[in-house]
Amino acid sequence: MSDLHRQAMDAVLKAAAEDVKTALQERGISDRGSEEGDLAILDVAIMHAYRVFMRIMEREGMGADAAIFADMAVELADEIAKERDEERSE
Repeated sequence: MSDLHRQAMDAVLKAAAEDVKTALQERGISDRGSEEGDLAILDVAIMHAYRVFMRIMEREGMGADAAIFADMAVELADEIAKERDEERSE
């Protein structure tokens, strides 16, 4: 991973940490490890992934929307799960 990529990732993680804190407060969740806490954190992670996806697509002059993001995320998740299953079976 390049230094620039590492710096960008650090910035995204710092922003996400603030968003997680805000989401937990707004939802009145005091236990981060609870199911509700997990769901709030997952919501923040998905929103950040969506924002990054949309910015990259816009910068590259490509049209995109939430449906495309969702479809591609499902495809990627399926590929990753398949690869992990193959690695486990070796």
